[in-house]
Amino acid sequence: MKNVSTLLLSGLTAAILPNNAVAKATQKPNLVLVFVDDLGWGSFAPNLADFTTAELNQDFIKKFVKDYTPEESFEAAKAAMPTIINYTNEGVRFRNAYVTANVSAPSRAGMLTSSYQQRYGLYTNTEAESGVPLNIFMMPQLLKQEGYMNGIFGKWHNGNRTDEIYTCSPGHHPLDHGFDYFFGFNSHGTSYYNSPILFQNRKNVQCSEYTTDKFTNEAIQFIDNNKGKPKLVYLPYNAVHGPLGAPAPDKYLKRFNYGSKLLNNYSAYIAAIDDGIEAVMQKMESIGELDKTVLIFMSDNGAPGGAAATLPKNGPFSGFKGQNYQGGNHVPMFIWYGDKIKKGMVCDQLVSSMDIFPTFFDIAGINLPKNQKVDGKSLLPILQGKSTKEVHDYLVWMFQQAENWGMGNIKDQSVAKAAFMVRRGNAELRYFVESNSFFYNDLSKDRDEKINLIDSNSEEAEEMKTIFRNWFLEMKKPIAWKKELWQKIQFCDKSIPPVVQLQGDERGKKNKNKK
Repeated sequence: MKNVSTLLLSGLTAAILPNNAVAKATQKPNLVLVFVDDLGWGSFAPNLADFTTAELNQDFIKKFVKDYTPEESFEAAKAAMPTIINYTNEGVRFRNAYVTANVSAPSRAGMLTSSYQQRYGLYTNTEAESGVPLNIFMMPQLLKQEGYMNGIFGKWHNGNRTDEIYTCSPGHHPLDHGFDYFFGFNSHGTSYYNSPILFQNRKNVQCSEYTTDKFTNEAIQFIDNNKGKPKLVYLPYNAVHGPLGAPAPDKYLKRFNYGSKLLNNYSAYIAAIDDGIEAVMQKMESIGELDKTVLIFMSDNGAPGGAAATLPKNGPFSGFKGQNYQGGNHVPMFIWYGDKIKKGMVCDQLVSSMDIFPTFFDIAGINLPKNQKVDGKSLLPILQGKSTKEVHDYLVWMFQQAENWGMGNIKDQSVAKAAFMVRRGNAELRYFVESNSFFYNDLSKDRDEKINLIDSNSEEAEEMKTIFRNWFLEMKKPIAWKKELWQKIQFCDKSIPPVVQLQGDERGKKNKNKK
């Protein structure tokens, strides 16, 4: 990869446009948003400096790690993402970044609306797969009103399915939500070769190419077609979501020569993402627009518990995708904007995927919608080193506690009961309907959530219960989730018996699938 600073120098010579109105439009920055799938916090190489192999999930290691070592997984993660490491080092890394859900569809709904998707009754994958209500704006629609050209290349997962190849029902297609071009699919996942559910705009198309490369190439062509215009390049790669059995292309696979086919292949899948980011940013440089391009990288949720998604997974955090633990919703994130923000900065404030578009709107001088609730906040003051204040006093989640994506691969997605989490500072409060139990953890000392401090922190725990209670009363009730699976979450209702507070590290019988 070329040094990013070198690329910037050559990007400073953009042509002067003849029309003042056009010139004004082209002064708006581009946004490259890379929203990868199922990449754990620990597999993000820049985070490796913040934990050791001894902090990895030992239960996963005992069960699945047979032909590689934790140390080799660290090496492979670094080798897989040199471009990402470079941009992170020249940007801002967020150590406490969260998505709004522990699974894909609701996470994407929250990010694209810059709000808690629970405001619209979307708590589970099934609910969010039905699409955001048609009267709710997604942020790309506002960008389009400001003259942006918006392209999406990869996984949508927020539109009603109407046939066997997963097209979208009227009103729920990306082209109905502010995007000018779509190449991708509308499902939780797809095969990496010869996918039968790929669409170019509204037309189902055949494609034998490796999907990660195809999405990258489509994004590059979109950039080329829209030179001189402000643009959103949204790259929700389906990597590294399963199925992961097919070998990655040899140009990636040959870079990894460990004794484990699993580790080599998983690392190669990540390397394809890394090469894709490099190619997209090089295209921005070649058209003279790198100096006005913002790059944001994030994962849609934590890593799952299966063997194919190798270490380092979620690093020091407990649990997996779909679970009410840090491993489910605590994700990697960085922002790069050349010399316009602090370089090499590490941010420990609580931030959210809901902050992505408010940050970009702040950079672009675009107002947030006034007739729709926005829970996200701009991170620009932090990026510029002008503020050290907390972005969010607290963050709240309500979702399923499911073993579907855990180590046991128990198919309980349709019957998994509710759970909630509140984080305020380093304090975390969690509640599980299944075991009717609360857990209070100090994440500054207990990242794997083993020590329940509920008894010695009862006052703060009550405050955090109140935070959840007020939040839940403001949200819309689930639109499709069976009431018997979540109704006990309404413990604020006096008609519901009080919950039992468990002592020490006692866990509910359904909450064993963790570190």
